[in-house]
Amino acid sequence: MPIDLKTITLTRYDQARHQELMEELDHKDSKSRFIHSIKDRLISSSYQKDFSFASAYVVEKNNIPIGYTYLSPRNKDTVFIEISLLKQARGRGLGSRTLMEASDYLFTKYNIKEVRADVDPSNEKSMNMLLNCGFSPDEEEYAQRGYTGKIEFVKDSYCYQSKRRK
Repeated sequence: MPIDLKTITLTRYDQARHQELMEELDHKDSKSRFIHSIKDRLISSSYQKDFSFASAYVVEKNNIPIGYTYLSPRNKDTVFIEISLLKQARGRGLGSRTLMEASDYLFTKYNIKEVRADVDPSNEKSMNMLLNCGFSPDEEEYAQRGYTGKIEFVKDSYCYQSKRRK
């Protein structure tokens, strides 16, 4: 069953949804190639029974696939989010919209306390998107990892609620 957010829809990805997408899209189309290229990543995502939202989702705007998001619970209070958009969908605020609407959904529907995302420090656009969406770098977590890889960003429900009240 699709999750209808404010301006986008998240459709749980599975083999049947993959087949629908491949039938809907011209196989030479870049959207089709994108969906096909992430098939293994999405199909292999583990669906955890304790968290009904834990899965990969096709992100759709006006019934057109624009990318995917992957929601993965770390524990009952924390969820990691991964977002990837088609190149032609980037630069139009759709990544921010997906991040905000998915976070809103998790905070309100599941009472999640934190939404986290990993970002490569060289990916300035993604880092700026996270900052603009109210996420902040978790420098403590980064220091504990002791490596120069991805930076973990966090948005907590307290920050989220205080921003919503304004």
